[in-house]
Amino acid sequence: MFNINQKSVLCAAIFLLGGCLNNHNVASETNTPAKEIPVQNCRIPTNAFSQLPTDVLDGTEVVHISNFKPAIMSATHFNIEIGGANINIDVQALGGHHKAQRNYIEPGLENSTSTFDQLCIKEDRLYGETVRGIFTEKGILWLELNSENEFISSDLWIYLEKN
Repeated sequence: MFNINQKSVLCAAIFLLGGCLNNHNVASETNTPAKEIPVQNCRIPTNAFSQLPTDVLDGTEVVHISNFKPAIMSATHFNIEIGGANINIDVQALGGHHKAQRNYIEPGLENSTSTFDQLCIKEDRLYGETVRGIFTEKGILWLELNSENEFISSDLWIYLEKN
């Protein structure tokens, strides 16, 4: 049997232990967003967006880049279907920098994936050594300067809609 003091200590310990076990606050378990990883200050060279193509592949149409209004980045997943092929882009903030992965999926062909590291995102612009992006109200204009995929042209921006 317990005396009154032992019961009080035991109840207090159980109460505190129960509170500790039930009051954890892990973002993934409570649907509370985790704090964003601070992104390092980065610089986009002043000439990074000069002398680039002015035409955009929008689905199966080629249109002028002025048809799109730049906007602050509001999504991280983008997609377009072009003649049966799908292009997906996912942008992530990782350890103080941004990274993007581009997937090209076409039936009958092997999937093609390229990863772009150390990207700088400022307002409506995405800059990397071999890639440029302009965020729009409904998606992103994407340009690979030296694509390893023969179906992704360096002469045209590709418009992808946000998912």
